[in-house]
Amino acid sequence: MEIIQSIIGFFIAIGILVTFHEFGHFYIARLFNVKVLNFSIGFGRKIYKRKSSIDGTEYSIGLIPLGGYVKMLESRESESSMDVGLLNQCFDKQSVYKKFLIVAAGPVFNLILAVVFFAFVHFAGITGMKPYITSIDGHAMKSISDMNKFEIIQVNGKNTKRWQDVRVEILNAVVNSKELKLHVKSNSNDIEVINLSYDENILQFDGDIISNIGLNIKTPELPAIIGSIEDDSPASLSGLQKGDEIVSVNNMEVTNWENFSLYMKDNPNKILQLIVQRDEVEVDLVLVPTSRNINEKIIGYAGVSPDTYSLNDYRILVKYPFFESISKSFILTYDFTVLTFKMIFELFTGQANTNNISGPLSIAEFSGKSLSMGVVYFAYLLAILSISLGVLNLLPIPVLDGGHLVYYIIEMITGQPVSEKIQLVAQQFGLIILLGIMLLAFYNDYMRLIS
Repeated sequence: MEIIQSIIGFFIAIGILVTFHEFGHFYIARLFNVKVLNFSIGFGRKIYKRKSSIDGTEYSIGLIPLGGYVKMLESRESESSMDVGLLNQCFDKQSVYKKFLIVAAGPVFNLILAVVFFAFVHFAGITGMKPYITSIDGHAMKSISDMNKFEIIQVNGKNTKRWQDVRVEILNAVVNSKELKLHVKSNSNDIEVINLSYDENILQFDGDIISNIGLNIKTPELPAIIGSIEDDSPASLSGLQKGDEIVSVNNMEVTNWENFSLYMKDNPNKILQLIVQRDEVEVDLVLVPTSRNINEKIIGYAGVSPDTYSLNDYRILVKYPFFESISKSFILTYDFTVLTFKMIFELFTGQANTNNISGPLSIAEFSGKSLSMGVVYFAYLLAILSISLGVLNLLPIPVLDGGHLVYYIIEMITGQPVSEKIQLVAQQFGLIILLGIMLLAFYNDYMRLIS
């Protein structure tokens, strides 16, 4: 089921992002009266195509969904002479400034799409986990009366409501080699300002930046209380009810849900003697978990899930009024765009770990998970992916939009277009670079898959 969800999420995500990117090229080309011959989503054999009776543009969908293209009329590709009217509609006959805007429109439209998605997320509201920590490596917290639970409320003066906010601000500080100042609040509302030092090569480390920086996340502990029971499951047949609190299993004390879950998983097809607390009365029950094969390992399964009410203290809903959500979306899109450019620079200069490069398999996995969490989470992921796609296409690599923009900038400065011979050689180098990035991304995906 997860695989199907990932595939569906991937196709929806890529379909939306690529379509809007190519629409940017298409729209500005049409705005400048450039004739568009083909608007295609995907490559390879066409599984769908339709030709417009109005302007003759062919709209198609290719079998391979990793990209798309807009093919415009070019005078040099025509075998016969053209009349003046048709010649004026050729892309190669436009001024360098018009060609620059047409090519730049794709990435720019991706950034516009990110603003739209972020605005929707901020207005609809997105739930996240509050940035609680138990401690910071190498730093003694002043308060010791709050059961080692502290909330990061600011990073370098920016308010942090969710862990995602903390992660972004830490990355911003690290890639800009800035000092890292945290405002940490205890349960008694005491606020401590912590200047956090970090290794200058921290981006080269494997793993999450949060743990690498020395922050120890406070993981919420679920009590062993039954939240829901599947019909005709071992738990249902045993007599367990919603709201029951597991006291012990086979005379072994149960302290939390993880503890109880391990008992179930480690004992497939075995009799478990339970003592549960129900309405202030202890009840004896017998549970026999069935067996399931998960990743070639036999584990016990009872068909129960925990009561997550205790997580409410860790959750937060981030939501803004309409106009404020729009302004915040512009700011967030700008911040993510700058951060993405800087992270790519760090990767290309060897200052960041190349294991952080993800490919289509990772995108499919993230798309599937966010889609299952709801439309708001999916929109948030699409906003980030749209920025990534826009930034990637702006890189000065031949074959990408950014490479063509470099040619046009040179033409604006020199007054002469870059020769086709130079463009052809540069294109071959660009293809090698792009192929290398793709192979690395697929390799990283594969290593994550088998690890």
